[in-house]
Amino acid sequence: MQLKTKVAKTEEIGELKKLSTEKLIIWVIGRSKELGLKLTPEDIVLECWLINSEKHSLRGYPQFPDSQTVQKRIGEMKGKKGLLIGSEMSGYNLTEISKSIYADLIELISHKKIDGKKGHSAADRSISSMDEAPYKRLKKTPAYEKYKSGHSEQIVETDVLYFYGVNWHTKKSIIHNRIKNVDAVVNNFSPRDTVLKEVYNLLNEKFKDVKKQLLKE
Repeated sequence: MQLKTKVAKTEEIGELKKLSTEKLIIWVIGRSKELGLKLTPEDIVLECWLINSEKHSLRGYPQFPDSQTVQKRIGEMKGKKGLLIGSEMSGYNLTEISKSIYADLIELISHKKIDGKKGHSAADRSISSMDEAPYKRLKKTPAYEKYKSGHSEQIVETDVLYFYGVNWHTKKSIIHNRIKNVDAVVNNFSPRDTVLKEVYNLLNEKFKDVKKQLLKE
């Protein structure tokens, strides 16, 4: 009996094969949530292999999925990168950052505009180095929009929290990851977007106590 993917449609496979392992995991989890499916780590490994067996099979054994590589990436995404939350028992969910990436992937896949070269290289090394999804999220935040429209005086504490994708009940480890990710995004994209840098500087100056409190152990 031939195994079939639970989350991907046949017409999507071609574009999905162009994705890096990290982005494919984000897509698989995002789509599974839309379908109401709870995937175990083994299920995610299987889905990645069924979608792109060339990249996700054991070296020399294309008939077997490479669980170690995919599960290692899941661990990295859940840890230092702050792209996943949850556990093996409860299932994994996307964070605000990875939800933005997923939304972009849906759009790109529907228009068959996935860049294969970018998908296999830069995105895997660091989501903040080349990906525009986190940058686009920052441009849509109230803090950015208020500043750009000339109403910086209307920026309040909740706008700071939204900018970093956290709230006062978010776990400290997640807060640290998200602030680190946003700092990296600003650093990478501020040369081409001076407004982003100005908003970032304003938030860190005007609301420095908020950020200090967020990072306080």
